[in-house]
Amino acid sequence: MIQDVFGIKEFQTKLPEIARKIREVGGHYLVTNRNKPALVALSFEEYKTIEDILLELNSPTLLKEIETARREYRRGKTTDFRGFLKQVDE
Repeated sequence: MIQDVFGIKEFQTKLPEIARKIREVGGHYLVTNRNKPALVALSFEEYKTIEDILLELNSPTLLKEIETARREYRRGKTTDFRGFLKQVDE
């Protein structure tokens, strides 16, 4: 979630302060160039988490499972949550 928005010049002058906030509090900061989004500043840990999620989402196996699940959903092959819990308990 974007915490704040800075123009690129303001970002440059406030970089030490923004970096400290990111380290201590976290958050994402949008940087604009001529009022257009240019980059997002976030902690390295958050970046790695996002990168890991993107790598997992690009897994051929996962993509096949998602497509199978979508087909089953379109065909009405669904289970309500209570039914799912019963299947898990068995």
